[in-house]
Amino acid sequence: MFKVVFNLQGKGMAMRKINFFVAIILFLISFQAVQAGTFYLHDHPSYWWYVVQEPAFSAVIPSTAENYNQRSIFGMEILEMTFANGTIVMDVIYQPGKDVEAVRASLEERYRPLVTNVALLADREITTSNNLKAYFYAYEATGSQGKRVMLRSVFFQKDEHILYLTMFCDSDQYQGDVREYWLRAVNGLEWN
Repeated sequence: MFKVVFNLQGKGMAMRKINFFVAIILFLISFQAVQAGTFYLHDHPSYWWYVVQEPAFSAVIPSTAENYNQRSIFGMEILEMTFANGTIVMDVIYQPGKDVEAVRASLEERYRPLVTNVALLADREITTSNNLKAYFYAYEATGSQGKRVMLRSVFFQKDEHILYLTMFCDSDQYQGDVREYWLRAVNGLEWN
């Protein structure tokens, strides 16, 4: 496929060409790994499309996170995004299943030991801007560090899959761009 020709007369020039060629190949390989069919440019520079084939969905996610971490735990697939030195976490999670209430309850239980004075903000069905029915659950509480914290989650269910978005942050951080990132993710999600 590739043919590399060495010209021994201009060793310096040949080495620069080889180094440049290797750098281009490495860049393309790393770019392909990052672009492995999951992240695509969005019309707005502050966002990307996060596209998954199974279950087939597209989510609008912020392009400005400090870290993006994709994990798989027991069949649950997670895209975790962090902001503000890790104090704000936004997740896109999908897993097999139909029981949204069981998934919601497990999320609530996971953090129960860390919070007190829980004030329920939302526990209801919503319809997104894309006309998708979803279940919205959110609360504010006092975190173990003594500050008011917030959990926001929206659950979508289709066929044999549950897809949900979560956000964890100090309550006073849920404003400006952070609030807009959340609302855009919830309302921009679509099943493909």
